[in-house]
Amino acid sequence: MRRFTPSRRSLLAAVAAGAVTAAAGLAGPGAAASHATARPVVAPRPGRPKPVIFVVGDSTSSAYQHSERPRAGWGQALPLLLGPQAAVFDYAWSGASSKSFADAGLLDEVLDMLQPGDYLLISFGHNDEKVQDPARGTDPQTTFKEYLQKYIGGAAERGARPVLVTPVERRRFSALGVAQDSHGAYPQAVRELAAATGTPLVDLTVLSKDLWQQLGAEGTKSHFLYAAPGQYPQYPEGVADNTHFQAEGALAVARLVARELQAHQTVPPGYFQFLDAGLDALNGIHWPSERPVDKPLVLEVGSGSAFATVQAAVDAVPAGSTRRTQIRIAPGTYRGTIRVPANKPRISFIGLGEKPEDVVLVYNNASGTAKPDGTGTFGTGGSASVRIDGPDFMASNLTFSNDFDEAANQDMRNRQAVALFLAGDRAVLRNVRCLGNQDTLLIDSPARGVQSRFFFRDCYVEGDVDFIFGRGTAVFSGCEIRSLDRGSATNNGYVSAGSLNVQIKHGYLFTRCRFVSAAAAGSVHLGRPWHPSGDVDAIAQVLVRDSWLGAHISGAPWTDMSGFSWQEARFHEFNNNGPGSRITATRPQLDPALAGEFTLEEYLRGTDGWAPQLAGTRADSTQEMAGTAVAAGTVTR
Repeated sequence: MRRFTPSRRSLLAAVAAGAVTAAAGLAGPGAAASHATARPVVAPRPGRPKPVIFVVGDSTSSAYQHSERPRAGWGQALPLLLGPQAAVFDYAWSGASSKSFADAGLLDEVLDMLQPGDYLLISFGHNDEKVQDPARGTDPQTTFKEYLQKYIGGAAERGARPVLVTPVERRRFSALGVAQDSHGAYPQAVRELAAATGTPLVDLTVLSKDLWQQLGAEGTKSHFLYAAPGQYPQYPEGVADNTHFQAEGALAVARLVARELQAHQTVPPGYFQFLDAGLDALNGIHWPSERPVDKPLVLEVGSGSAFATVQAAVDAVPAGSTRRTQIRIAPGTYRGTIRVPANKPRISFIGLGEKPEDVVLVYNNASGTAKPDGTGTFGTGGSASVRIDGPDFMASNLTFSNDFDEAANQDMRNRQAVALFLAGDRAVLRNVRCLGNQDTLLIDSPARGVQSRFFFRDCYVEGDVDFIFGRGTAVFSGCEIRSLDRGSATNNGYVSAGSLNVQIKHGYLFTRCRFVSAAAAGSVHLGRPWHPSGDVDAIAQVLVRDSWLGAHISGAPWTDMSGFSWQEARFHEFNNNGPGSRITATRPQLDPALAGEFTLEEYLRGTDGWAPQLAGTRADSTQEMAGTAVAAGTVTR
């Protein structure tokens, strides 16, 4: 397991936990709209390895979350054009004007993040024009310039370089097909301020209008947010939006901005290395689960905190919240069952120790354990120490465990004991451990034939019999999969027992994983096909590719289960190595021609384009920068 390194935001949230006045109660549903309730707390700055291009502005430059894909702002697409010399952090706020952004405290937050050598791209105007709204409207010749001057001066004071960007044009054409102006006096006010202050300028108003004219009224629909009903799950009834962009348009406008920055040497030569590359905007842009500007609710668990147990913190989360809740767990062992219901999405469990062993969520129910109310036994699913039904769950740097003692309960018939039960779609787990024996990790879905996806990165899972099982779609990337030694010379169990519905293409993918064990050579199977209640449509799909297999893996790694033949399941290997890897007639290999259909990206994409693997990569406009983030929103200690 890798040593835990806290992210920029998690580091600052920890600082905030000790410095922000504890809230008297939990913030209500409307709290996410308020950005001025608490000033950010800034951690000491260790310095960054490279400059950051900050983007502030309105909805046309903003990053959008996955629930709004393919809607994107040009700042969200900008990282696709960059080389390795710099990064992008898109802190634009949908609906903001130069006034409302500053008045909400967001300008101060950005200025606190800036360091010498950074850049601040300042792009407002769309909402400054709404003069009927006193919270946002500004006058182009007075208050608009006055607010923009605050951005320019604040950046300069911190050794960063401000750049003014005129507002991008809307999609407006005359009856004769001529692109129209839509921003009145505001672009000229930006030009005048740039000239008066010597601030670099990107005249995006002119550049975008010229591009829209080239594309024409119909051609621009592929750039603006136009979609037919059913084209994207996020817009089931379709959409026709003449202001905001979809992926292709966001990238096209980002290219306009980048070319101007490079042409006028506002940035050093070579910053933008992919201006002319053939980029796939829809699959290349990263849509995060939430935007960085949307502060999470932070709940602290542990001694001296408001919550003594994780379940108490979960119970305090508002049902149906569109805001992420970070449940931050102090080092310790937390014994008890934990349930996150389906109506509580966007919850994160974050261990605050140095390593995942420092925070342990554990209980010891088994399938055959009698319920306290006398209504029978828990059953396999009911035995779970932790069950997650809410979608968009995240976990990092902790341990899920079921320490049911099999040896002390030899008289119990059903000794399956689940540590973690996942059913909510789009769960991401990084640097976590799952510990148990039989049925350690249940990766499932809300119903038969319904797909739920789970992404495990740099995790550790151990067990003996069917210890990764269920009907979910799961990717294990860079994980260690350890089979426990049951003391047998011939059969020490089975890694997986998939039960994927036959209509779903992707089940389990193990990529760049290590399969390890102290068990006897050739005594562990990679998997067997589980048909719950004899369901003939539950056809497991498991692919082990680009992974290292220890000597414990059987020479015939797939085996039958409950009268169902493994040969009727979808079991394959591809490009593996290690002493347990070989190619024989009993080890089906994936056809190389199909390798592109069974990648990490394809397993996770689904119908909505989910791509959590892009978080923290060059494509991510919201990636964390160590030691420089603003504090999370409301902290309840």
